[in-house]
Amino acid sequence: MSDLSDIKKTREHWQKAYFEGNTDVLEQIEAQDFYVQSSSGTKDRTTRYETIQQAIESGHWFKQDITQEEDALQFLLNDGKAKISGHGRTLANGQPLSEILFEENWIKSKNGWQVKALRLNKLA
Repeated sequence: MSDLSDIKKTREHWQKAYFEGNTDVLEQIEAQDFYVQSSSGTKDRTTRYETIQQAIESGHWFKQDITQEEDALQFLLNDGKAKISGHGRTLANGQPLSEILFEENWIKSKNGWQVKALRLNKLA
């Protein structure tokens, strides 16, 4: 498999794990120094996992009817590093929940592709 097909497959697993709240899979795909940066601040992966678990326990995590759409995707791969950017929408029952611009930084390790950073810009 090529690096592009590998990273696309890993990214698909990563996104699925996030919406399912599967922190075990997230922990495998997200690098030790992974962070998420958004308008609400920066979260390291430990804080992120705690937030996900709390939302699941309180019944406020994503429901089964969630779908995600992306467009304007760009994949830039070079020497074991990748930057992925694009525009995404999260929908519930076909109705928009959120719309974002995103940028992801990935690195290829001995265990495969791992995401190091996720930057989110929520659109109005």
